[in-house]
Amino acid sequence: MPNKPMIELEQTPDPKKGGVPVLSYNVPEPTSYTGKNFIELDFIPKGKNPTDYFKPDCFKSEANYENQEFSKLKSMDQTALKDKIATEFKSGIGNSILTNAKLNTGFLKLAESPTKALSIESNLSLSNGIQSISPDEVATQIKNGLKLNVYRNMFGDLVHNYIPVKPKVIRPRIVLVETYKLSSFLGAYGAGRTIKTFSLLPGEKTKISVKTYHKTETSSKQASSILDSFTSESSEDFENAVSSENSTKQNESESFEYHAEAEAEASWGWGSAKVSGGVKGGSNSSREEFSKNLQNATSKHAAKASSKRDVQINTSTEVKESTGEETEIVREIENINVSRTLNFVFRQMNQEFITIQHLVDLRLAFFNGESKSKTEFTLPELDNLIDQYIVDDATKRKEVKDAILNQLLFIKDYQDNQPTGLDEDGNSTGKAFIQQKNLLDLDNKPVNPYYQFSKSLYSLYKDQTGREILVQGIIISVKKHVMRTEGVIVDSILGQGDALDTYSHGLQDEEIRTKKLANDLKEKEMEKYEIAKSILEKSEVEKGSIFSQLYPNPSCCCYDKKSPDK
Repeated sequence: MPNKPMIELEQTPDPKKGGVPVLSYNVPEPTSYTGKNFIELDFIPKGKNPTDYFKPDCFKSEANYENQEFSKLKSMDQTALKDKIATEFKSGIGNSILTNAKLNTGFLKLAESPTKALSIESNLSLSNGIQSISPDEVATQIKNGLKLNVYRNMFGDLVHNYIPVKPKVIRPRIVLVETYKLSSFLGAYGAGRTIKTFSLLPGEKTKISVKTYHKTETSSKQASSILDSFTSESSEDFENAVSSENSTKQNESESFEYHAEAEAEASWGWGSAKVSGGVKGGSNSSREEFSKNLQNATSKHAAKASSKRDVQINTSTEVKESTGEETEIVREIENINVSRTLNFVFRQMNQEFITIQHLVDLRLAFFNGESKSKTEFTLPELDNLIDQYIVDDATKRKEVKDAILNQLLFIKDYQDNQPTGLDEDGNSTGKAFIQQKNLLDLDNKPVNPYYQFSKSLYSLYKDQTGREILVQGIIISVKKHVMRTEGVIVDSILGQGDALDTYSHGLQDEEIRTKKLANDLKEKEMEKYEIAKSILEKSEVEKGSIFSQLYPNPSCCCYDKKSPDK
């Protein structure tokens, strides 16, 4: 009976029988990312004005000073403007009017190095781009009506861009703030494209070298992907892909204005939904559009990285040694067949990734277009949000609350169903992800119902093969991506053509016969030793005497090599 292996793949052991450990693919990759999507809830009926619903304080602007100061900068002479910017840079640009970034921790400023050259220094992680910022560059952008914007990317580095400075349009709104995770799971792994074929003639030798995309720094950066090799380059490429999928630059500008903190999570989308008139789940269309954009960005990013993952198989007749940090694998191979060609086929291995986008948290926010106005509320604080920003009219407050709840309570998953959650073992709980709860009074009677997004519930994805993946929250979309890897699989095929004539075949047959006779002789020698061993173990004197006469010991002193009979 064969022994049990140390590890089994994709099998469920019986714990009562002492099953072996299971190596499962149902484990999220370390590259599981968190980002946010924002949906403006347009609950104001046609013919009504925002002033009919929002309190007067919601329309106050606090950006006039910032716009006035920017206008002064824009009107300055280029040289004077550059000098002013350099002075502000040296004092730290974290709270400068040149940027809407709020560096809650750390500093970012321009400093003189021992060589008298100006450079950006910080106790925070900086991208290559932000280190090259110069006062002259910022001055030119200001003249063009753009201000410097500093924010943190997915990789954790501070990066920058320039956003337009326009008169703020104060438009109060309630925003649904959705937190998503983009989790990747390993799928199928198998052979992909053929990257090299070559043949060895009978008896021929050659050397092969395998070079992968990791050999040079440039190609390694281009081939990095958030799915399996998270780097600063792959993070930036993915975020650029997400940004390019946004339908309008206005949405992107709104997102930057809302998400001004440099410590904030990534912003992946900004949309709106008409939810007035008792529409239930009206935000689902906006959510579907966001999911499509995010998965499209992931597909483009993965395809771009995969195309750079080249593996080269080179053949040569000699080995060339090189020094440095670059490494390659060199092997010598030989066709030991004397009559047939040996053919080799090299194929690059592909890895499938199952990328699941799942909603893991929900919040609400008030926002009027200025970063300072943003105020976020948890779902249990829904009534506080309405009390703080909606006019003191019970009918309108109920109308707004119902419009919001109609979006929260009718969120659909990737199968267009209203899902109920599972526990961490995958068992059905029958509970909705948005749950109504009640506070209790002194007599333990329910009062003041509130709503809460349950973070302890899970959703199940099951593919055509029956494989199951359990993730937190509501699954919004699922997509599969195939990436090339540096793995190579090789197979050999023996040619069917016979290159030997009859005479050569005869020589080969005689060579085989010679080796066979030699092996037969060795086998008889082994049998002789086994007989001798048996005689000794049984102390059979008579048989031993006969054996010594049949097989005299050549090392015996009385043995005459010239006259064996003496």
